[in-house]
Amino acid sequence: MPDNKSESSWQQFLDRIRRGRKFENWERGQWIDDLNERAVFEAGTVLKGKRGRIDIKLFDEEEGHTIIAEIKATDWDRMRPHRVRPNVLRHARQIWRYIEAELEAGDVLSAIIYPKTPETPGRKEQIEAILHEKWIQVVWRDERDETLK
Repeated sequence: MPDNKSESSWQQFLDRIRRGRKFENWERGQWIDDLNERAVFEAGTVLKGKRGRIDIKLFDEEEGHTIIAEIKATDWDRMRPHRVRPNVLRHARQIWRYIEAELEAGDVLSAIIYPKTPETPGRKEQIEAILHEKWIQVVWRDERDETLK
């Protein structure tokens, strides 16, 4: 029989999954007008035999490149300082697998969408610097949408 600690950990895990799905669904709903018609949600991809799922994939016919956006509901303020960099790099590796799979079709632009800007001093800049080095754009949704503040 599981102890209270493992039940608590399991519940926390389920809560994170629910929060992530809720944000993903909300974010998808923000892609409106002609963008929504051209965007593919949960687009399948394969690189070196490994399957993946791109949250939002869009081909910009005017500019001739593919846009890949990954939606992450990460709460950076709850994370211990020594775990920030490894988690950012994990996100970067994931999106780079998608980029590499799409490169045959042409240029690829990428972004990761997070729900809110970290309040911990310096954390936003740390995350942005790491992803900038990897050529990945960061979108803090609360900076673009007042309803999330």
